[in-house]
Amino acid sequence: MNRKLSITGDSRQYACLCVFIAALLFVLPRLSAGEQPYRDFSLKGLQNYPYRASPITIRTLAFKDGLQYAYNVIYSSLGLTVSARLSIPASGGLKGIVIMLRGHQHPEGYYTGKGTENPARTYLRRGYAVIAPDFLGYGASSPPPEPAELHQFYSTVNAVELYLSLQKPDLRFSPELPQSGRIKLPSSFNKIVLWGHSNGGQVAIHFLEVLQKPIPTVLWAPVSLAFPDSMAHYQRNAAWAAQFKKERPAADFSLFSYLNRIAPDTPILLEQGDQDTAVPKSWNDELFRAVNAENTRREKLGLGKINLDYRVYKNANHNLNPYWKTILPGNVRFWDSQ
Repeated sequence: MNRKLSITGDSRQYACLCVFIAALLFVLPRLSAGEQPYRDFSLKGLQNYPYRASPITIRTLAFKDGLQYAYNVIYSSLGLTVSARLSIPASGGLKGIVIMLRGHQHPEGYYTGKGTENPARTYLRRGYAVIAPDFLGYGASSPPPEPAELHQFYSTVNAVELYLSLQKPDLRFSPELPQSGRIKLPSSFNKIVLWGHSNGGQVAIHFLEVLQKPIPTVLWAPVSLAFPDSMAHYQRNAAWAAQFKKERPAADFSLFSYLNRIAPDTPILLEQGDQDTAVPKSWNDELFRAVNAENTRREKLGLGKINLDYRVYKNANHNLNPYWKTILPGNVRFWDSQ
């Protein structure tokens, strides 16, 4: 006698329970592997962020000339797309690559490479490739997460994950890029160095504090006023900073709280114009004093110091004009010497 089986009552509940357990067993390992949404973008939180390398895809040839092949590329950071300008010297003989972190740019009229392309020409001429991320919300990058006010910290993750992606670079040409625009890609960049200007300079300091590796770094007039006061200064909104401090521990977001995380023997060249109206010299005077205090602490403990060289240029503006003829070659000599 044949009997028809039906799922009823307890058996139906049992089946649902089995499906739930199977789903849970699938999800839990992914959560433990760091794929859950990351919430804490303070500098304290970013010490433990699950940073990852990714392939760098070369999408288009922006232009080529006797100096460089300038490509528009994308990579992954924060699980999102970040676009960048990668320029490779046309002459070969590659010394290394400069990660260039630009200052603030207005979205209107922005294009990939804006804010870095002019100093980059000197670095390219002297044997360094350069790569300049657009950051989220610019170029072909994804929009930034919320709250958008934390963009400096999202940009820090973008910069660190770019560094990791350059260590053993997986450079790929997009299939759509014609053969005429392709060159032999380097399998290694030998040396990775850092340049940051203005807001990008603050990102560079954050980068050194969370990566904790002695990356040779040039800072042009970095925004060294601690967050959230730096954001309030440029937004002209002191009330916003006051409210932020009520809701979150501001020290967790302050670059001064984490100078002790900068790796021993990290070489930093800090350059500032005394007529800078965008980043007052007093801010970087204070940074210089804070680094000296940190070095005094390290000396007592027998730890390696932060090798900070602070140079102030008389009558120079935020872009360090009119000293480019000496500053730019000097940056290259600084990187060469490390």
